[in-house]
Amino acid sequence: MIRINSRIFRTDSVTRLLSILVVVAISGFVTSGFGAEPDTIRIANSYADGGNYNWAGSGTPHEILFNGERILAKGTNGTYCSGFTFAVVMRAAEQSKLLQEKTAAQIRRFQKEWYGAAGDTEKQAGPAMENLGVGKSVPFDQAQTGDFVQFWRGKSGHSAVFLKWMQEGGKKIGFQYRSTQKSTGGIGDKIEYFNDVVGRKGEVIRERTYFAQLNLK
Repeated sequence: MIRINSRIFRTDSVTRLLSILVVVAISGFVTSGFGAEPDTIRIANSYADGGNYNWAGSGTPHEILFNGERILAKGTNGTYCSGFTFAVVMRAAEQSKLLQEKTAAQIRRFQKEWYGAAGDTEKQAGPAMENLGVGKSVPFDQAQTGDFVQFWRGKSGHSAVFLKWMQEGGKKIGFQYRSTQKSTGGIGDKIEYFNDVVGRKGEVIRERTYFAQLNLK
């Protein structure tokens, strides 16, 4: 028995009450989004680091199927950026049931736009999502962990999953991302800096860095 404010409670009742309060508190914590890992990050991290970088074939870490039809064969002896991010976006979109009413023809078109072989060849991911009706372009300053990023270094472009900003003196000087590239021997995390940052030897063009976000549930 426990006495609280002159009232007596059975210890088992107190235990049940505390259990309920803990469950409610945890539920509120989870639904508020604190500590929640975006699906795109969870999926991107499910692919092991390495595996070789190879600019050939589809660049995907595995075969991409949709409604029983092959969209892309597995990459040849490794992966490259567009193939990796396409595998991530397809898994995330399917798990969130964003592709339920889509056709294989639409997915094939989506893939071409994602790779920059059709549509907006500069921004790629955002317009591709918008055309398929599964996501949207996101302003530079509103990018969030788990968004997709298409960025350019001169004529060289790169597709990645955005992880976080690198900041100095309150200014965004670069960012960390997960993709596949020669410098990491395939899939891996990397930090790059903008070319307007003094002392960082960055190559990324700030004005040509574009973010995109899936309509995840």
